[in-house]
Amino acid sequence: MSIIYSKYKRRRGIVLKKNIRVVVKLILIWMLCFSSSAILIKLTAYKKADNVYENIREMTKATTGTPPIEETEANEENKEVDQSIVDDKYDKLSSINSDYRFWLQVDNTNIDYPVVQSQDNQYYLKHDFNKNYLASGSIFMDYRNKFEEDHSVILYGHDMKNKSMFGEVANFKKEDFFNENNLIRVEYKGMTYIYEVFSAYVADFYHGDYLKIHFEDEKDKQAYLNYIKDRSLYQKQIELNANDQIMTLYTCSYEFENARTIVHSKLISKE
Repeated sequence: MSIIYSKYKRRRGIVLKKNIRVVVKLILIWMLCFSSSAILIKLTAYKKADNVYENIREMTKATTGTPPIEETEANEENKEVDQSIVDDKYDKLSSINSDYRFWLQVDNTNIDYPVVQSQDNQYYLKHDFNKNYLASGSIFMDYRNKFEEDHSVILYGHDMKNKSMFGEVANFKKEDFFNENNLIRVEYKGMTYIYEVFSAYVADFYHGDYLKIHFEDEKDKQAYLNYIKDRSLYQKQIELNANDQIMTLYTCSYEFENARTIVHSKLISKE
């Protein structure tokens, strides 16, 4: 009797082990399928975002870029024509989305996007230029800002894993890139505003004293400028005063929970 029971027990143990193996394999297969599905969804979202903004760039291509040297003289004689072309770009994008404010580019990065503005700082986190849902969102200006009036403008964008949107703002955290004097360019109503970066650092989302738009007086603004300059990972010989116009790029970072990459720049010319 004990022999029969022992054989039964062994067979039961073997069956149980087989069942466990089957369950483990099923779990692994499910995890693989889930991971593959998540990756596919993310890649599809990246592709969708690339298509949206590439289409906008193509649409405005005729109104951007630097003309060949041989065309410079002819362009000098046709400034009024050129101006109407640029204004047409602004009007065209504004007609598609009245939230359009200006076009943003950063030297030696893939940052080349229209900038929009909503009534809050939430909507364009998950909506594209055409106001359709998009995980990558848009580059957008703080809802409190008036570009032509404010001396401190803040722009927000996602730090996407594929380096799109504000993914390459992080380049300014590298000393070589910071010191190469890569400029920020804003195209607004036929004018190009050029900004020089003077500060880049990582900050905590919950301590936003590094983001200010309005100031009590010149003394308050100068104190702010000194503060954000001193926070920089690297120092640059650049003078700052209360009359300077500042643009800040703001995006996520991953050094610690709720980390943010902050890049401050100063307007140095208008063309």
